[in-house]
Amino acid sequence: MVSKMEIDEQKENVNDEKEESGDAKGDEKDDTSKMEDPDAAIVESLRAWCSQLERGELHVLPRMIQLLHKTRKQLNGNVLKKLIASQLTALPLIKDQLISWLPATPSISGLVQPMEVDVSKGGRSPRPVRRSGIQSSVAPPPEVELYIHLLVLLYLVDQKKLEEAEKCVETLIARIDHHEKRSLDSIAAKAFFYLCLIYETKNKLDQLRAYLNGRLRTATLRRQYDSQAVLIVCLLRAYMLGKHYEAAAMLVAKVTFPEAASNNDLARFLYYQGRIKAMQLDYTAAAGYFMQAIRKAPQDAAIGFKQNVQKWIVVISLLQGEIPERSVFRVPIHRKTLAPYLELTQAVRLGDLLLFNKVLNKHAKLVFEPDETLTLIVRLRQNVIKTALRQISTAYSCISIKDICKKLLLNTDQEAEYLVAKAIKDGGIEAAITFDSQNSSERYMQSKETEDVYRTTEPQTHFDTRIRYCLELHNQAVKALRYPPTAGKGVVESIEEQREREQQYLGDVLWPILSNVLFCNYSHFMQRFKQYLIRYYAWIRYGEELQPTFALCGDTSLRNDDDIGRLWDVEDIIEKSRFVWGVPKIRTCQAKKITRKFDVHRTFELKKKLVVCHICGSYRDYGKICANCYKKVQELTNLMKSKIMAYNPYIGEKQSTNVKFEDDPRPSSETHQDDEDTKASTDQTDRERIVELGIPRPTWFKPKFVDNSVSNKQ
Repeated sequence: MVSKMEIDEQKENVNDEKEESGDAKGDEKDDTSKMEDPDAAIVESLRAWCSQLERGELHVLPRMIQLLHKTRKQLNGNVLKKLIASQLTALPLIKDQLISWLPATPSISGLVQPMEVDVSKGGRSPRPVRRSGIQSSVAPPPEVELYIHLLVLLYLVDQKKLEEAEKCVETLIARIDHHEKRSLDSIAAKAFFYLCLIYETKNKLDQLRAYLNGRLRTATLRRQYDSQAVLIVCLLRAYMLGKHYEAAAMLVAKVTFPEAASNNDLARFLYYQGRIKAMQLDYTAAAGYFMQAIRKAPQDAAIGFKQNVQKWIVVISLLQGEIPERSVFRVPIHRKTLAPYLELTQAVRLGDLLLFNKVLNKHAKLVFEPDETLTLIVRLRQNVIKTALRQISTAYSCISIKDICKKLLLNTDQEAEYLVAKAIKDGGIEAAITFDSQNSSERYMQSKETEDVYRTTEPQTHFDTRIRYCLELHNQAVKALRYPPTAGKGVVESIEEQREREQQYLGDVLWPILSNVLFCNYSHFMQRFKQYLIRYYAWIRYGEELQPTFALCGDTSLRNDDDIGRLWDVEDIIEKSRFVWGVPKIRTCQAKKITRKFDVHRTFELKKKLVVCHICGSYRDYGKICANCYKKVQELTNLMKSKIMAYNPYIGEKQSTNVKFEDDPRPSSETHQDDEDTKASTDQTDRERIVELGIPRPTWFKPKFVDNSVSNKQ
């Protein structure tokens, strides 16, 4: 009994513990279900991308294409089937076709059995299971369909299923042509790339030349830059594999590579341009293209591409007569692939033709032919021979042609003599071919004494080239940089100092200018405002505008007693006040005054106070001179001006001018002088210059006012 009771108590304790841990197990249920399927996270990530495309966010498509290299590593048949089943429900034909290309075997995650877990009776109810996807009858956008199609293509290519991959890529291109959307350009570029890759793997890339040319023409007309760049590179690849270097050169000369293409496509294009130039014996241009290609390549990826480009760079350097540095061969990613090229470089550097032939026979079929560099490496034989001849000419002052033939492992003496003569003509060695007078058939190579290079102009030329390069590089760097304002002083200005300097500049320079402008505008405004006030009060008091009148200001004690009680006219006022009246040089019309820039903008008003001129009978404003009458004044003024300007202005320029009319009275002492007498008296600058008009004086033109003292003397 005791033992039984103890056992029952233990069971009750176990049940209590299960009830207490029921909630915790309910919370961990979802996490356990997630751990059962490791592909769930990948599927959810792909669904999230597709949902953004369904919402019309097409800007994420280039990002999805850019991340394909990471996505393809996580793909398997189970992931693709789930993605197709959830996203392509409305397209049953496309769905069945894509699933038929995928393997029917279950994935590794389906073979894993879940761990047995006790389900408690108590506690909270389990959470509802989330729905994997919403089944919709609406067709997905073309971007979603073709992106899933592209994922299936990548999976088939990785699985080496070339037949299914070929059918898949052809179907993908057909669907792209069916939709005809500009947003599908990046997917179309990937489709063309993998189409060429599949055909190249099956050794039938030549069949695609006409097709690729047609697609390139279409992409160029539609301005599909991604497809255009990929098609150009694929066409160059097809020409290179078929040894059609002239066709490739014509293609490069005719097409224009799009600027909006990616760096990867640009690197491939530069690489093929370098190969074309190398086959055309333009080694300098080829080296430049290869260097640009390796710079445009990704820094942390595309190791195979960089290895291939580096092989071509080494061969081109050897053909140019340069020996690559050993540090190039010590780079970890190049150490194994460039090992045969290191042996080749050593043979060329030593000028050992035997070692060169040994390296060529050893690596020709296994390394040089697959790398497509064998054609250029065969040309290095001439460089090896030139290096050997240079070493022989340095070591021997005189050596027979037969010995040279033995050292170079040549077949005949004539071949050795020809090579020596060609090296002498090219300037590779400084020697001459001589023969013995007793035995003319025996020929020798007589080396000349080596001159000191530093006594020639060659070092000067090299230094001049280097200095010019450094100066040009410095000028380009200066143009590219943007210096701060105090860069020349060597001290960087702080924020507080800059603020103080700006405030000081504002107070010393800008504020006087602004204050002057504001003061001028304010004074002009106040002047105009006073005029308006005077007009306004005059209109209120008198009903019309006040007209200007003469006023005499000054000390009244200066006047004579005879002037008291006398009526003053204009002539008396001017004579007493000694005012000199003048006509302004420029007269501004009323229309300009009303619409001038700094005046108050006023609208034009109708003229109501018009009177008839008693002389000519035309209309004029009240209190103003008539326009027709004023023309007489202008004509007389022009006549006076012409008479005055007819006189030589350089003769008697300090004399005063007096205008005489025909009926003006003349003093008895004045005598008539001819024009010749006037010209003769040029030295008499104190006399008065008289201009005679020869017409009667108008009634409205008063004579010149003179002082009383002068009039009394006369």
